[in-house]
Amino acid sequence: MTSTTSSTLTCVVHWDHIGEPHDFPKSTFVVGHGSLALLAGTIARSRGGHSFFEADLLPPERSVELSDPLDEQSYTQEPKSEPGNPDFSIPWRLHHPFSLPFSLPRTLDIFGDGSALIVDAPGHLTGHVNLLARTAEQHYVYLGGDACHDRRLLTGEKQIGEWTDAEGHVCCIHVDRKAAEETMRRIAQLEEKGVEVVFAHDVEWENDPANGGRFFGVG
Repeated sequence: MTSTTSSTLTCVVHWDHIGEPHDFPKSTFVVGHGSLALLAGTIARSRGGHSFFEADLLPPERSVELSDPLDEQSYTQEPKSEPGNPDFSIPWRLHHPFSLPFSLPRTLDIFGDGSALIVDAPGHLTGHVNLLARTAEQHYVYLGGDACHDRRLLTGEKQIGEWTDAEGHVCCIHVDRKAAEETMRRIAQLEEKGVEVVFAHDVEWENDPANGGRFFGVG
């Protein structure tokens, strides 16, 4: 399977998410805006967020960085590809999921048919993105990456933690706590409306017996 995968979307370039790129010899690696600069060490790294990166982790000839979701000019561009073909150069768009009274402000409809939307999910790390996928006519799955590490944060039972390092700097696992909280708020709204939400470190989802046969290679 890895030898035939054409594109690999990485939600974040932390070492525990990127895997082994050499296992995908023919794949194009797609990362969020600013991720390549983060790998190269040309932008500031955060404190307390296991921010250790390999500059040569991704092959440059097979790496694509998404456009800046905050660049308003990109919103005036028109898609260039035909629906059904993945296009990572399309403009970011405001998306109103399922006619709900809230929106996802920055999304990329990469197939042009609403089946898979890359979602800008700021807060955790530069370039952090999520994916909203339609898996059946009335069923959607939201892959939340590192947006949340404990579901009690979604319900308000817990708050994002901070600590002070030996040098007196306040540290957080998220580079922008306020943005991370806003991202989690939107995700919680999606889940309340029936969207299945799965995070990268989702212990509750993993331990749910109903999901036992849903792991890759099982069943």
